[in-house]
Amino acid sequence: MRAPWLLLFETWAAAKLIRSPTFNRAVQKIYRKINKLPPIEPENGLGRTGPSALDLFKDEVKDQFKELTWQKRPRK
Repeated sequence: MRAPWLLLFETWAAAKLIRSPTFNRAVQKIYRKINKLPPIEPENGLGRTGPSALDLFKDEVKDQFKELTWQKRPRK
């Protein structure tokens, strides 16, 4: 029979591992490879299918800056 503290540690370690995103990604990749399924992640996008929020923010700032700098100022 195992010591109770060892069972407690084993349970905690297994729960921590199962909740880990890295572990889940690894299991998912192995599952897809075994079942010959295509990867769900694009090679360079890490799962994103469109522009990131940062890209959208940069584009918006550029557009607003262009409007400010190229706008004709009213004469005084």
